Amino acid sequence: MIVVEDNYLDKEDFAWLQEHCKKEVFKIVDGGDKQFLAIETPERILDELEIEGHEIIFSFIRKAHKNFDTEPRIHSDGIILDKYTDMARVLYINDPEGVTKNGTMFYDHKIHGQGLPKDVTCEDYNEVLKDSNKFHKFTETDRVYSRPNRMVSYDAQNFHAKFPAKIEQGERIVLVTFYEE
Repeated sequence: MIVVEDNYLDKEDFAWLQEHCKKEVFKIVDGGDKQFLAIETPERILDELEIEGHEIIFSFIRKAHKNFDTEPRIHSDGIILDKYTDMARVLYINDPEGVTKNGTMFYDHKIHGQGLPKDVTCEDYNEVLKDSNKFHKFTETDRVYSRPNRMVSYDAQNFHAKFPAKIEQGERIVLVTFYEE
């Protein structure tokens, strides 16, 4: 299930987060076969991301623009930092003015369906990730458009990707968090 919640953070915290993202220097982080422009999620905001019955595995803020992070990379977040993940969430941060219309696209895989099984092996997980840029192996199912302070929550096993693959104007900035029960 995909859950969308607008105005997730209170206005003061969200304004503070946007300013924080403007001031901080995003650094290139290696994520195995891909790279991200990222900064840490500030403690002030981490507290607001907690969910009863879940533990945060990992959270970071990610930036994409015309010259960086330009592939769709359809994937599942089922295993993060060697832990099985139950839920993933994306909080859209950037203002839409001057930024390519963007968001998160969800897919069905032609063989695996909506997502991978929760007990997928690391080997099988990595094998499916090889399909990440092979659109003919996926069918689009849902699309959530970016809006400042919009939180989208979904089963971490679900196949998804940012859209569009390449942000032609401005910067797409999102806060990503992964949880286990």
